[in-house]
Amino acid sequence: MLSSMSLELQRQHEHMLPYEMLTHLKSLYASQAQTMEYEILRDLFKCELHDGSKVSEHVLNMIGLIERLASIGTVIPTNVSTNQILQSLPSSFENFIVNFNMNNTKVGLPELRNKLKTYESSTAKVKSVLMVSSSAKSSKWKNKPQ
Repeated sequence: MLSSMSLELQRQHEHMLPYEMLTHLKSLYASQAQTMEYEILRDLFKCELHDGSKVSEHVLNMIGLIERLASIGTVIPTNVSTNQILQSLPSSFENFIVNFNMNNTKVGLPELRNKLKTYESSTAKVKSVLMVSSSAKSSKWKNKPQ
């Protein structure tokens, strides 16, 4: 254990038993972990997808924050992580969220990302068709004599 420490830490711990070393190291670094946990949770709770932004990048960012929390010992259950991601989405994803909850869907975070990405691409196609259709109608009416 000593070989992986800096020289100063080795000097401080050279006469301690392994359990004593662990206890001392935890006391040294516990406040840093608590601060890091606070900052990551703050970033996670502030995550919000804005209309026009890509859902895939947004969800990847949130998954990264959730994994960083797990790496410091704060494990968030999958259902809570899923709900946090769904709550960060704009109203344009309301149909997806209602459908997801009504079907009582249980998926991992990568699969949730894929489903959201698919939904986003399908709604983008519908929006573009609607825009073309509405612009075509308006040009017909403008050219019609009165």
